[in-house]
Amino acid sequence: MSVSKLDKLVPTKYGWCVRFDKEFDPTWKPFTRPRLRQSLEYIPLFMRYLRVWWRLRKAKRRVHMDFLNPVPLQQIYGAPLGGLGCGTIGRGFRGEFCRYQLVPGLYEFQTVETNTFTVCIRRRHTTTYCQVLTPYRLRKKGLRSWNGAFPKENGQYQALYPQSWTTYDLPGQNVRLLCKQLSPFIPHNYKDSSLPVGSFLWYIENLNNEPVEVSLMFTWQAGSASHEFSCRDVSHECIEVSDDGISARGVSIRQTLRGMKLEYCIMGKKELDNTITMRTNFNVNSNTSGRDVWLDLVNDGRLTEPAATSAANSHTASCVCITTTVEPNSIKTSEFALAWHMPLINFGLAAKTYRRWYTKHFDQETLTGSTLCMYTIKNRTQWEEDIAKWQQPILDDPALPDWYKSALFNESYFVADGGTIWVDVSDDTTLSDHVRKWGRYGYLEGHEYRMMNTYDVHFYASFALVQLWPQLELSIQYDFASSIMYEKRECRTYLFHGRSAHWKTLHTVPHDLGDPDEEPWISINAYISHDTAHWKDLGLKYLLQIYRDFVYTQDKQFLDTVWPTVKFVTDRVRQQDTDGDGLIDNGGFADQTYDAWPATGASAYCGNLNVAALRACIEMARLMDDRNALQDYDTWLKLAKTSYSNKLWNGKYYNYDSSASRHHDCIMSDQLAGFWYLRLSGHKYDDFEKDRIDSVLNTIFNMNVMAFGDGKLGAVNGMTSTGQLEIASMQSEEIWTGVTYGLSSTMIMENMISQGFLTSEGVYNTCYNVAGLAFQTPEALMQDGHFRSCGYMRPLAIWAIQKAIELSRTESTANSNS
Repeated sequence: MSVSKLDKLVPTKYGWCVRFDKEFDPTWKPFTRPRLRQSLEYIPLFMRYLRVWWRLRKAKRRVHMDFLNPVPLQQIYGAPLGGLGCGTIGRGFRGEFCRYQLVPGLYEFQTVETNTFTVCIRRRHTTTYCQVLTPYRLRKKGLRSWNGAFPKENGQYQALYPQSWTTYDLPGQNVRLLCKQLSPFIPHNYKDSSLPVGSFLWYIENLNNEPVEVSLMFTWQAGSASHEFSCRDVSHECIEVSDDGISARGVSIRQTLRGMKLEYCIMGKKELDNTITMRTNFNVNSNTSGRDVWLDLVNDGRLTEPAATSAANSHTASCVCITTTVEPNSIKTSEFALAWHMPLINFGLAAKTYRRWYTKHFDQETLTGSTLCMYTIKNRTQWEEDIAKWQQPILDDPALPDWYKSALFNESYFVADGGTIWVDVSDDTTLSDHVRKWGRYGYLEGHEYRMMNTYDVHFYASFALVQLWPQLELSIQYDFASSIMYEKRECRTYLFHGRSAHWKTLHTVPHDLGDPDEEPWISINAYISHDTAHWKDLGLKYLLQIYRDFVYTQDKQFLDTVWPTVKFVTDRVRQQDTDGDGLIDNGGFADQTYDAWPATGASAYCGNLNVAALRACIEMARLMDDRNALQDYDTWLKLAKTSYSNKLWNGKYYNYDSSASRHHDCIMSDQLAGFWYLRLSGHKYDDFEKDRIDSVLNTIFNMNVMAFGDGKLGAVNGMTSTGQLEIASMQSEEIWTGVTYGLSSTMIMENMISQGFLTSEGVYNTCYNVAGLAFQTPEALMQDGHFRSCGYMRPLAIWAIQKAIELSRTESTANSNS
């Protein structure tokens, strides 16, 4: 047998590499309940929550945070398919098609076993091997006669999002397959990155001394991943398209899903020496129908369209098969494209219909799934080059650890697969010019926490968006700026305290821009646990993000537009300083992003944000030449800095809060959140002393990272001053993955490079290699093997690490030249 050359076609050694037979730690489970001592205060909240949960269940709607039914852990995921805001289809690292998000913002976590690839090998006009390329036995009635259970030890997977490579060693055949999957996730590209498509380029290597005929069949079922959403008007048809000298054949499956028209399209690229055959509309629940397809393929490695078929429904599927002859000791390719075309969407309450962003780049009257597939086939090579141009400088950097190169790109999946929605609103004259030009963009707080653009979490995650698609980051900011001037005086009951209060208070920053199962952008503030008008971090985070986004984009028009809202927000912040010491005061309840961890009076977290936000306001006032505001903010900052130091500094770090509680001196890992933002916006030590920053970071590293988990889990949110796990709150004993990434970037900026990478490596290794949480990084990990809220927004803060690397090198170069 010849030596295989197939592995050399994978262009990089970096990424997440795993064999099909990988077994993860089975003890990891979703978090379900806090400690008994923590539970008592939640009993009234839980009873109020049950009433809301039951009311929505009776209405056949999902609660936006389902604490009773957390998503079960599936240790299966690989790099997902699709661009930004167009719906996504997940892939498992063993080849599954799973975790569909086609209905806007709503996930279905089932695997569709019909959707799969099959290989058929023929020698001398005889079929010698036919195998579904999945390691599972197929359970559907119509697929039981298909040969499943591909041997797990013969499959290998590598993911470097938005690409992945899956290798199959076909047992006893001297044939190897490599499937390269690609999605058009291309930073600063606002057209192709929005497409609902995926590319599958198959390399077929024949290591025999005789030719082999290889057929690859791609099967796809109508409907979606579950039966939750109504599916009707299903039809299948064969299609053939030619454009600019490229021809393709395939199938189109049209249906209406939850009242929205959806077309799946699979196409195979026609070459001079291949044959493409199709078979449409077979019933996956019928023994006879499914067996006929299998025998048709086995018979001659091709498919035959039957003369007549039964009525189509969501249980019917179609196949496309590419057949080619591979000469001895050579490699050939077969190429498929997949599209899911849902141009018009609405949300749960169907108050308004939106057109997805990608549609504006095509003739909307003639745009079909085949148009998108042909576009994919024609542009795949360019996409590969664009992705390489983006990734290669980082991959080639010898100073960066291998795990980080994998983590940085693979964690980026959430920008597309975060329940993302991107719509064209160019005809809405009530919106800002920027939003009309670049569209409205939203993503979920998490796959399980269904709130769009949750602002206190976006504060961390936005480092990805502002560096990769800055116009979308500004679009989100314009939407929040508009929301500050909006109020909704309708009252509702909030769950934590059971009190009734306004839905949205004037001049406050909302928690989120709505639930996609209701009506986002119209009905904002879906979060009902707390009245976030009284939260202490949202306004401060707004001020810091506005400043950071201006620094990164240098868009003066943006700053000119939002400047009035900066003044409204600072006025609101001033009202929340109850003792006049210049610092915002926490109210004795969980009034910030740590929404189950109360703070009282001045606090390390909000105090640090407060000082940093005032510095940001001073810089913005200077840019706006607003001298009155500049003087006001400068006076305020001096007072705030004095109070921050006097009330919280203990000689080593900042106390958790200024209360007399026995937890007041807890070591919080996120206590430098404001400094982090300023530092990554080009500031140094205007307002925070260098020696104190170093002391805080060293204390956190020694206590929250090393003493807690020996550096293998990331940074725990809270440790006691005596070096014990802080269990005052369930959140104090969690490791927040995104906070750990942000902390690491701060360490790197302060020349604690090895400590910074070690801190984050624990999170990455736990999620990807131990717990089986790849491509579903949760909000929180716990030392006892629990996690909370898989598929979460905050881990996108890993892009702050990359910013810190670049900025620290720039500073180092400037210092050496001075």
